Amino acid sequence: MAKNKEWIFTKADGTQTKVVLIKNRRVTVDDGMEMKIDNFKTPESNFMEKVYDIQLGNGEVAKLCIKNKPILTYYGKNVETGEDYAPMKLPKWTYVFVALYAINFFIILGGALGGALAAMGATLSATIAAKNDKPTGVKATLCTLLYVAITAVSLAIAVFAYNTLHKMG
Repeated sequence: MAKNKEWIFTKADGTQTKVVLIKNRRVTVDDGMEMKIDNFKTPESNFMEKVYDIQLGNGEVAKLCIKNKPILTYYGKNVETGEDYAPMKLPKWTYVFVALYAINFFIILGGALGGALAAMGATLSATIAAKNDKPTGVKATLCTLLYVAITAVSLAIAVFAYNTLHKMG
């Protein structure tokens, strides 16, 4: 069960603000009314990271980014660490790899193992694509090599399973 997460930080005007995330579904600001976070989803959200604009009053906004763990940012800084933080931006070409992994799941190797391989491939491809430390060509090449490797593993498992089942019958 998801726990509550609380952040207390100082806004630009010098006032303290408290934001509480309740079970990854609702949020309160300064002990105000609980609001569903889904009402504040932004276009920056993608399948790897959900991003929400949390209104702080006086027109100020904090961004709540939920990937592996929730991170609250204010003016581009993680309020816990003070480090710069920007929501993950996925290039449009990343979704081609996501679609290819979905096709692998339905055509080559389905079931739990096929789903796990497809999810792992899509997640790793998105992670590679979102990094800003490499040129696009290098990232696309790495994603392609990963896709070829996971497809080869999926095919090998499918062929092995097919041969094993047909030897039994």
